[in-house]
Amino acid sequence: MKRLIQLSTALIFTAISISPAFATSIVSTSPTAGSILSVSPTAITVKANANLANGVNDLSVTDPKGVRVDDGSIQIQGPVLMVGLKVLTISGLYTVSYTLMALDDSPITGSFTFLYNAPAEMTLPTPAPTDTTVALPTANKATDIFVIGLLVFAFIVLIFLSRYARKTFAPTAKSTKVSRKNSRSKKFLK
Repeated sequence: MKRLIQLSTALIFTAISISPAFATSIVSTSPTAGSILSVSPTAITVKANANLANGVNDLSVTDPKGVRVDDGSIQIQGPVLMVGLKVLTISGLYTVSYTLMALDDSPITGSFTFLYNAPAEMTLPTPAPTDTTVALPTANKATDIFVIGLLVFAFIVLIFLSRYARKTFAPTAKSTKVSRKNSRSKKFLK
C-alpha cells in the first residue's frame, strides 16, 4: 500500500510539473521584435508554431501616443496572423499586441515593440528662372575648308579609278578573227 501511494504521488507530481510541450508559441514576427525601422511597414505578421483558429485571434498596433495605427484587416493563413498598417508618420516606439489561439489549445497573449524612425521631411529648392544667353558654337573655317578639300580629292580619286577600271576590264576594240591563209605550198600525193 505504501508503494502504491508513493507511485501515485510521483505520477501526480510528474503530471503537474510537465509543461505542455505542444502549447502554442511564437515562431517569428515581422518586423522582428526590437528592430529599428526607417521604412514604414505595410503589415505586421506573427507566425505561430501551429495553425490558428478563425475568429478568435487578435492583432493590434499602437503608436507612441497609444493611438491604433493598424487598419483592422486581420488575416489568418495557417499559422500566420497578419494585420495591415496605415502609413507610419510619427517616430517612436510602436507596440504590437496579440492574442493567438491554435486549434484545440488555450490562447496566448503578448506584445512586442519596434522602433520607427520617420524620415525627415526634405524640401527641395525651387529653381528660379534666370536670363542667360547661350553661346552658339561658331563655325570653324579651317575645318570647313579641310572637309571640302577631302571631298574634292575623293571625287578625283573616284574618276581616276573608274577610268582605270574601264581600261583594265573593257574588252579590246579589235576583233580577233582567225583567218586561214591559203598555203602556197603544194601537197604531194603519194
